Amino acid sequence: MESNNSIHLADLLEQAKQRLSQPFAYKQRTLLTYLNIAYIGLAAFYLFFEKFNTGSYVPNAVLGYVYLFVGATNFFSALYNYWILTGKSNIRVFNQSYDLDPESRFDVAARWVSIISIMFLAFLNMVGFENPSSDSLLVDFAFGHSLIVLAAILLSRKASFVWFLIVLSTLFFKAYTIGFNYQYNYLTKAESARYQQATRQNESWAIKRQTTLYNEGLNPPKVARYVNEWTIFILIAFFTAFFFTGISLDMIKIIPSVTEQLANAIDTVKQQEIEREREQNLREEQKMRVEQESLHAELNFLRSQLNPHFLYNTLYYLYVRSLDYSDELAESLLKVSDIMRYSLREDTKFVLVEEEITYLKDFIALHQMRNRNKLHIEFTVNSCNDKKEIIPFILISLVENAFKHGRMTNKDFPVIIRLDCDDHHIGFYMRNQKGHVPTVDSTRIGLANIQRRLELTYPSSHTFKIEQDDDSFSCWLSITA
Repeated sequence: MESNNSIHLADLLEQAKQRLSQPFAYKQRTLLTYLNIAYIGLAAFYLFFEKFNTGSYVPNAVLGYVYLFVGATNFFSALYNYWILTGKSNIRVFNQSYDLDPESRFDVAARWVSIISIMFLAFLNMVGFENPSSDSLLVDFAFGHSLIVLAAILLSRKASFVWFLIVLSTLFFKAYTIGFNYQYNYLTKAESARYQQATRQNESWAIKRQTTLYNEGLNPPKVARYVNEWTIFILIAFFTAFFFTGISLDMIKIIPSVTEQLANAIDTVKQQEIEREREQNLREEQKMRVEQESLHAELNFLRSQLNPHFLYNTLYYLYVRSLDYSDELAESLLKVSDIMRYSLREDTKFVLVEEEITYLKDFIALHQMRNRNKLHIEFTVNSCNDKKEIIPFILISLVENAFKHGRMTNKDFPVIIRLDCDDHHIGFYMRNQKGHVPTVDSTRIGLANIQRRLELTYPSSHTFKIEQDDDSFSCWLSITA
């Protein structure tokens, strides 16, 4: 019972945890999908713009492969997360079926690969790999900075910390290689226009200056480069703020229902605890009552003892003396002695069924003698295992009830007593005609005591049934042991 309650409460807490974490998981996946799409779109725009202005997509073929790899990983990540967000659980590729599990290792791997590939490209930009403008210190470190936030949200705090160390170390290394005292010099609009016009007219001084700047990595950057970079920063900042503000709003909406669910669970546990305490108190009360009954029975037993040997010896003396006067009287005294000896025995927890049968026969015979054999009783015993045991006085209590309240002188309605016994079962049946209306004290209490003894000794292996009408009384007792 207690284990089941613990499991039930643990399930409720786990459900509450999942409901509270669901908004974060959904927004996290949505943010990743938007980031993948934004990167693909902006990277394509940048590459085509470079092609239009410089005649090539990238200044180095190696950088082209990097862009291709990063684009592919982000494309597949965006497609996969779109399927998950739309509730798709299975896809078919080349006639092969694949399950989509948002809790799988593949899901985690897809997320890490797409983010780390962008980080790798950002790292190449920060170190100035094949960057003809050599302005990474002005722009690309801002890109690396924005990825610190994304790493914390989409990957983990450890991943964010590692990337933070990489960005910070690269920043100081780049500044050291350029020189901390290096100064960027700018042209006025007039100077810039004059220089661009001279370049278009292929004036020697302008061409010479252009070649020198390019060789030293100081080629003037295009405005489109900054537009592209800052668009990425702005989108990342917007997506992060927008989606994670939504997480707070969603959690605020969920918290009342989760709180109510937890409150109901706590109330249920309290009620179950109260019920357990009540049941425990009932068991303790029942135990005390049984102990009191046992003590009362022991007291009665001690009172009945007086001096059993004195009673046996006296009855035996009377039996011997009565042999000279009446055999019937002597036999009666002998049966009374046997009945008393059986009733006053101390090992009363279990007795052999054979002993109980002998007791019944002596009891019936004694009453027949007293009534000059006018009682009509049919007592049959089918094959009985001589080692079979039963609690004492349970059968005689039922028979005594018939003698006390039944009519036994009607030959057309005899008392029927039948006992069946084998290795695994004891069956008892009795039917008698009613003689007078029994009192509550004499009948109901007696039968209630029989039922109580059976429940204490055979709690789940007995059947006791009573049927009666205005004229007859019947009872069935079945014990499986």
